[in-house]
Amino acid sequence: MDNPMPIEPNPLFPWMFIIEEKRKESPTVFSLYLRSVDDQPFDFSPGQFNMISAIGGGEAAISIAGDPTDTHLLIHTLRIVGNVTRSLNTLQKKDPVFIRGPYGKGWPTEQAQGKTLILVAGGIGLPPLLPLIYKAKKQRGYFKKLVLLYGARTKEELLFMPFLEKMAQEKVIDLHLSLDRPSPGWNGHVGTVITLISTVQFDPQQTVVFCCGPEIMMRFAAREFERWKVPKENIFCSLERNMKCAIGICGHCQLSAYFLCKDGPVFPYEKIQKLLTIEEL
Repeated sequence: MDNPMPIEPNPLFPWMFIIEEKRKESPTVFSLYLRSVDDQPFDFSPGQFNMISAIGGGEAAISIAGDPTDTHLLIHTLRIVGNVTRSLNTLQKKDPVFIRGPYGKGWPTEQAQGKTLILVAGGIGLPPLLPLIYKAKKQRGYFKKLVLLYGARTKEELLFMPFLEKMAQEKVIDLHLSLDRPSPGWNGHVGTVITLISTVQFDPQQTVVFCCGPEIMMRFAAREFERWKVPKENIFCSLERNMKCAIGICGHCQLSAYFLCKDGPVFPYEKIQKLLTIEEL
């Protein structure tokens, strides 16, 4: 009898995870710390995402925010913006959630090896960049220098501050913070995150930039780094649109010729530069 054909894994099949911990990060943001029911390892690359759902609550694409070397603990940070995230926010410790993934193309960390890597994050754009900080902590010297430029509207919306301050104290990251508008008790920089770029010293030819946040922020950040002579091929952006299937079939996340779920979410800036300037695309 001939050997049977191997069964390919179904990319639409969800796996059950259990909430080990739930943390409130801000008034509208929370994190879920998950383990699979059989404690099987879960491998992912920084910048990839999962489709996460609760029973009867729908499904949403959420970037992975945890340590890529810890294959038994999966972390997702979510902002409450719709029915799916509201449903997930009702869950508590030991409740089940369902995960499909990981999907998409992540950050090209190999291109930044041995160079200065500047992370530009706006608001909820920080979690997809956190795996890179974990990587820098575990692999000292992989990046010549890791700089985080992080901005939010208010002080209350700055996420993971104890962790970021600890990483700064341990010299894992060079941390620069900014608020869009002054907040009580804030003595730091005020302005968009883009205004932080001029405060950092870097060699443009030996610098790689990863941006994540609102599209308008990424567009102006990339343009500013271009002005500072960072090569366009060294600038990358993570795009997020209405992902439904995560495998490029449904077309909901299409941006011109690209399907963000499989061609992205991380793109070289030179590929999407013109697309980011087209209104309502």
